[in-house]
Amino acid sequence: MLPVDKTYVQQDTGVKFVMKNLCLDSQVEIISVHVHKTAGGTFGRALKQVYGEMQVFSDYQEEKVEKILPKLSVKPQIKVIHGHFAARKYKRYFSSAKRIIWLRNPIIQFISGYFFWKSQPQKDVFFSKEHKYMVENNISLLEFADINAKKGINPLADFYCRDVDLTDFYFVGVQEFFQDDLAELKHILGWPDFKMEVFNQNKYPNYRDNLQKALADKNILKKLTEITSKDMEIYQAALDMRAKRKGLSSSFQQYDIALSASRQKLSQVQAKLERNRSIIANTVTVSS
Repeated sequence: MLPVDKTYVQQDTGVKFVMKNLCLDSQVEIISVHVHKTAGGTFGRALKQVYGEMQVFSDYQEEKVEKILPKLSVKPQIKVIHGHFAARKYKRYFSSAKRIIWLRNPIIQFISGYFFWKSQPQKDVFFSKEHKYMVENNISLLEFADINAKKGINPLADFYCRDVDLTDFYFVGVQEFFQDDLAELKHILGWPDFKMEVFNQNKYPNYRDNLQKALADKNILKKLTEITSKDMEIYQAALDMRAKRKGLSSSFQQYDIALSASRQKLSQVQAKLERNRSIIANTVTVSS
């Protein structure tokens, strides 16, 4: 429950203010941590479809919780908090809310983030000084990795998941299995049907080719493996949790299952194309 603290209680309307917050504590159902480049935007849109646009509070302004609580207290309709914030931010609040987070392979996440920054036109407002420097100096992926290595920062371990454990979350989704995990979450929470959107694709030209090229570069892969080590441990834990949830023997078995499903789907598409070609060929033969 929200603490009765002078920070949040105004003398003239103190009782009313606290009561609003106590009520809000039981109304907030979902707290969703949007880790960058993990299909969090797509998940946010799904949340708005399920709960309604006006019932989702977007926390993307890096405001302190002390400033956000008063805003929420006058919006008792809010049921979801979603945005870029550390999970510990609301650790003391909304005890009945279900915490949700999506994770992604840290190496691919880093590469995706690099090309996402590169795809932003220079005329746009830069996200940070680092972004401006990277774009204006045409910094390569390996150079960018070196810069981050000197900082020694792992976004998951040092920010998003700092001071919390993955077991503190109600649901830990894995971006590589996004549609399957989202369907599972929908079933668990009894959500109504909603439009399953494809998560945002990286807009950098030939991104897929550049991604594969980067992963094939031993120097880049070695550097990224080194600088993402702490985040990789968290990601591996998420894979293990997912494997246990799915009743799989190991965290790697899920990739085998996904690969088999992809191959089966590809075979079905190819078979359908062959049938269509056959129909077209027969139609042309009859017509001639």
